[in-house]
Amino acid sequence: GHLALSASSGCSVIGARVRVCVHLFSTSIHSIMRFNDCGGNQALTFKSSDRAFGVRPDGSIFARRNGASLTEPVQFKLTATGGPGTHVWETVVQLALVDPPTPTEARGKGNETHVWSPKVTAEEAKRQKRDWVIPPVNVPENSRGPFPQMLVSIRSDQDRDISIRYSITGVGADQPPNEVYSIDPVAGKMFVTKPLDREQRSSYHLRAHAVDMNGNQVENPIDLYIYVIDMNDNRPEFRNQVYNGSVDEGSKPENRVGLVVANLTVIDADQPHSPNWNAVYRIISGDPSNHFSMRTDPVSNDGMVTVVK
Repeated sequence: GHLALSASSGCSVIGARVRVCVHLFSTSIHSIMRFNDCGGNQALTFKSSDRAFGVRPDGSIFARRNGASLTEPVQFKLTATGGPGTHVWETVVQLALVDPPTPTEARGKGNETHVWSPKVTAEEAKRQKRDWVIPPVNVPENSRGPFPQMLVSIRSDQDRDISIRYSITGVGADQPPNEVYSIDPVAGKMFVTKPLDREQRSSYHLRAHAVDMNGNQVENPIDLYIYVIDMNDNRPEFRNQVYNGSVDEGSKPENRVGLVVANLTVIDADQPHSPNWNAVYRIISGDPSNHFSMRTDPVSNDGMVTVVK
């Protein structure tokens, strides 16, 4: 016989999806955050989509000795299942290794003003990689604007005494694709100028500069990380038109129940291991006696056709 199948992406999630940005101030990556379901994490099972980072039973995330590196910011999904009603919680975790913030660092969320700390001496600059950091900026893909859309505002505290001009450099600013981001040279307000596509580029690393009217650097350049947040804008497509599977007709029921008779592979351009990427399969025809069911492989996203009776 033949089964008619369908696949869709996205999961039914009970509870809230949140995005967590964690800044680490040392090279020791240990118990860097903790998940809490507000009920004591009882009977919960945790899973990280990144094998370099594990999750303890109490919900704390830790880095495994092999493979964990934060030379560049990393992003992965944390899933918690269990509890009453078999709830599912999903959290996207972003980790970045940064220098310790100075006491005068101004921190905040998007659209807030971040102020450079007081200027350091040349000797201090040798010991200090940069004065401070700006938390990563999250921008949803396919935004409808209006554009330009303000992301963050930065300024030097020296602007009280002298005129400052601001600029940004890097891919998306003065390097192809140019002018995705712009900055008001006087006000220090940075904008995104057009809709972003995560499937084309998932993150940007820019540097902000402050100079006086003669072009002399008045502050150390600072790093700006922009993450493009995935939206469910790609439907899964079956890799093949026909899949074949078989099960012995004469085998004992206890030997064939739960047997996977076929694996169906789909392609989804959304962010791997995110709720937008997770495929959901169902049989829509060809199995009137309900001999088969389908479930999703949590690692490969394949659809597994399974014997149920």
